[in-house]
Amino acid sequence: MHDDQFFQKNSIQHHLASIFDDLPGFIYFVKDRDLRYVAYNPRLCEIFESKHILGKKDDDFIPPHILEDIRKDYLRILETGQSIINRIELVPRGSGFVDWSTTTKKPLLNTAGTICGIIGITRPFDQGTTSLTLNDELGTALTLLHQNYRDNIPIIQLAQAANLSLSSFLRKFKATFGMTPKSYLRHLRVQEASHLIVRTTQTFAEISHHCGFADQAHFSREFSRILKEPPSAYRARYRL
Repeated sequence: MHDDQFFQKNSIQHHLASIFDDLPGFIYFVKDRDLRYVAYNPRLCEIFESKHILGKKDDDFIPPHILEDIRKDYLRILETGQSIINRIELVPRGSGFVDWSTTTKKPLLNTAGTICGIIGITRPFDQGTTSLTLNDELGTALTLLHQNYRDNIPIIQLAQAANLSLSSFLRKFKATFGMTPKSYLRHLRVQEASHLIVRTTQTFAEISHHCGFADQAHFSREFSRILKEPPSAYRARYRL
């Protein structure tokens, strides 16, 4: 019996997708070589705000300015066969909300060992780093960052909180999160700003001050760089 017949006869595809719905916040998907969705769990439909995803591409749901980097990842996986493992990034969660998530994307191989598509999961960052938060040397520094993201926390203070030398702290942080503490802090501020843009009527000047940016211009630059569009366009697209 061929693999596809086995999947169809036993509804394996449905069970693979549905099991992730018992894990809060998890997103699961499979794409073919043309980057069309061939399997996914319902939570992805919620994020895309669409009931019909099968056979469609990200182009149908994601703005072009955001899609560019995503497509580069997929094409690199298909070309090289190299996976993206546990990358920490801000991921859309529907209606303009973004959250820290841990993303893994891997090439999908057929029985002949040829890449026939891509399989991926995205899980909430907190669940992906429970052991880190509780046990790792960086846990205390991470908590300090999340609690005081509006302030310009000296990096040496974060290193001291983790009981590490500055060089060791920077090396461990970059290895764990794929970015420097300063970059992580900027992402935290943009995350909070994106929520305020959608949920409140605050002006951009008020939001920039609340989130710890130097001024509105600085806020607009960082927001546009990380979320790939200016705050005004983001509010126009996602305003509740």
